[in-house]
Amino acid sequence: MQDCPRCGWPRSEVYEVLSRHLTSEGVVSYTRCACGELEVRVQPFAPGAVVGAADPPEPGR
Repeated sequence: MQDCPRCGWPRSEVYEVLSRHLTSEGVVSYTRCACGELEVRVQPFAPGAVVGAADPPEPGR
């Protein structure tokens, strides 16, 4: 990622997250730079390893 074209703040260092939403394509984040510039970021879903799983409850429990 590049720096903010307005003030030079590194885009890799998010100054403020305004909101974050799950969509069918991935996670959409609305962020604000230190200078006030707004940005919409999309992080697409990607296949990955299962982080955690639980066994189904046994009958009668």
